[in-house]
Amino acid sequence: MTASPAKTEPGPPFLVLWLKTMRVPFLQATFVPVILGGVLALQLAHAFNWATFLLTLLGASLIHVATNMFNDYFDFKSGNDLQVKHQNPFAGGGRVLTAGLVKPSTHLLVSSLCLLFGCLIGVYLILVFSLPYLFLLGLIGVISSYFYVGPPFRFAYRGIGELIVGINFGPVMTLGAYYVQARSFAWEPLLASIPVGLLVAAILWINEFPDMDADNAVGKRTLVLRLGYSRSIRVYIGMVATAYLLLILYAVLAIFSLVPITSSVSLIALLSLPFALKAVKVLRANYKDPHAIIPANANTIFLHLTFGVLAILGFTLGAILVV
Repeated sequence: MTASPAKTEPGPPFLVLWLKTMRVPFLQATFVPVILGGVLALQLAHAFNWATFLLTLLGASLIHVATNMFNDYFDFKSGNDLQVKHQNPFAGGGRVLTAGLVKPSTHLLVSSLCLLFGCLIGVYLILVFSLPYLFLLGLIGVISSYFYVGPPFRFAYRGIGELIVGINFGPVMTLGAYYVQARSFAWEPLLASIPVGLLVAAILWINEFPDMDADNAVGKRTLVLRLGYSRSIRVYIGMVATAYLLLILYAVLAIFSLVPITSSVSLIALLSLPFALKAVKVLRANYKDPHAIIPANANTIFLHLTFGVLAILGFTLGAILVV
């Protein structure tokens, strides 16, 4: 008698696997600033076109997916993800490469294609609609996408990855979406993008806490690792608090409208505050525990999403009230 071959565990369905590989749930970080830029173009410049907006959203999303995948690929190649021992789903990368679910060569090919198609959409918008400055914003996004952890620059290893994420998923995307619609720039979308960028950076920031040991093992000197636990907690609280303080300041100064009521309507984003308070409470109590910190990771993501959606709703209502 010969022994029957051992059964292997089946992998996830094809679609589920690639949604996980591309880390699609994190695309909220793209949707919020792009939609914000489009809504502000409607309110401030009275300009909005669905076709160009959807192309902008698709192009930005493809570059974001490429960023996620390049991050996982280069962290896998460096051995960073292999050092991760915890099971926190918000940290440690997508884990499809470490689990052997996708070949590294296939992973790199798909990420490169996403970046290519995202760039082609940008080139189309630049040439067809005569948007020369979109090239500069797109170039910032493309460089950040590949070199965030890719050689030779490896921005995350140099302690500036958090800053780059905040700039790209705040000002760059919001200004880009606004520019495609309005064909010009303005201070208002830049100001509106800062709180959003801070909260995206806060997501990355708090997700780096469980990975500090793994990052340290491969020389990935993130800013969180450089500052240490205590100071990193204070910086996190500062980023979140600054986002709310700016929101209130903008409303008081009526930055986005000469009509006070339409400016103050953006304050409905304050309804997201419970997510912030919960995240801070859990972080302060469990910053060294990769599993116990999970509610803080999740609440930071919900904070960014609810803050962004409510701010967008506020600007939309402001546009309606102006009309």
